[in-house]
Amino acid sequence: MPIGEADFHPHSYAYRPKKNAQQAMDAIKEAALQGRTEVIDADLSGYFDSIPHRPLLRLVAKRVSDGSILRLIKGWLRAPVVEATEDKRRQRVCANRQGTPQGGVISPWLANLYLNGLDHAVNEQCEQKPRLVRYADDFVIACRPGQGVKLMERTQRWLERRGLKLNGEKTRLVNLTKEGINFLGFGMTWRKGKTAKSYPHVEPNAKSQAKLRKKLGQHLNHWTLHEPVPETVQKVNRVVKGWINYFHYANSSAVFTQMQHHTRNRLRRWLWRKHGCRKGLFKHYTNERLANHYGLNPFPLWTKWRRATS
Repeated sequence: MPIGEADFHPHSYAYRPKKNAQQAMDAIKEAALQGRTEVIDADLSGYFDSIPHRPLLRLVAKRVSDGSILRLIKGWLRAPVVEATEDKRRQRVCANRQGTPQGGVISPWLANLYLNGLDHAVNEQCEQKPRLVRYADDFVIACRPGQGVKLMERTQRWLERRGLKLNGEKTRLVNLTKEGINFLGFGMTWRKGKTAKSYPHVEPNAKSQAKLRKKLGQHLNHWTLHEPVPETVQKVNRVVKGWINYFHYANSSAVFTQMQHHTRNRLRRWLWRKHGCRKGLFKHYTNERLANHYGLNPFPLWTKWRRATS
């Protein structure tokens, strides 16, 4: 990691110390406020499974001179893949000439290394001064209006020369002032504030909200009515706390209000059914009772600002 940190571009935010998704969103907001409102919302096709081993190992060898380490990384990358046959009675061993195993301890570092050249090429060498912000294999390129088409073509050629390709169905060229983008679970749209000044509005997107509702539904349904109340509330609090820790950023307060309302209603209906529907749904299971008696954690309804400079 220290070897990689010496070369990695500042706008690469995944799997790096003191880097996170919120900082990546800050960088996109800053670029938008500077007039880079045309955005290439890119998606790589099977990135981790398609990285060619030979050029990847050449990149590693540029900074790692220990032959035993290089042989270890090569052997780990090219370890055969064992797959089950269609009838699941036998296994076949397949040679492995590309890709890094997802979940492997060194895969994130290798994935960042292979795209590090793209980070530097777009951010440092383009005359138009676009801004590429990358989180592992997810990245966006923000540029000034009218530059997006040529920049997308150049990016695609760069990737194809290295054995990668953009997903044509999911990669889009977006005018941020007219259409929003989804990145790292956040949605960004261009809005006018109370002072009529336009700004990039960032909040948890619809898919992220749906995932939270689904996780809550897994703990609060008729199949879990036999579980003790403290245990169930504890599980709900863990889910909610993790979601809040990630999404408590920028303009999240309105969405947090909606999700708190949904969480409370889901829990009170679960309690109402568990206790035989004998007490008033809203009169007995009030918001205060859910918090003080049952211990349901509240959502922070204040905005956690991160100010991007213009």
